[in-house]
Amino acid sequence: MVKLEDLAKKEYEVEGHKLKPTKVWKVQPKGRKGFVMALFKTPDGKTVRKVIAKVDEQGN
Repeated sequence: MVKLEDLAKKEYEVEGHKLKPTKVWKVQPKGRKGFVMALFKTPDGKTVRKVIAKVDEQGN
């Protein structure tokens, strides 16, 4: 199982930049597969949301 803290420490490719997320949270509607969403702040000041991981029905 991947922890949110581990995902928050990694760098991701966002709009041509390698960035670390400022916030990471899990979105999982009842009975469906969920995903992990992250918020990034680009060097030009723009805020971008991006899905960084998929989650199965059990939340792993």
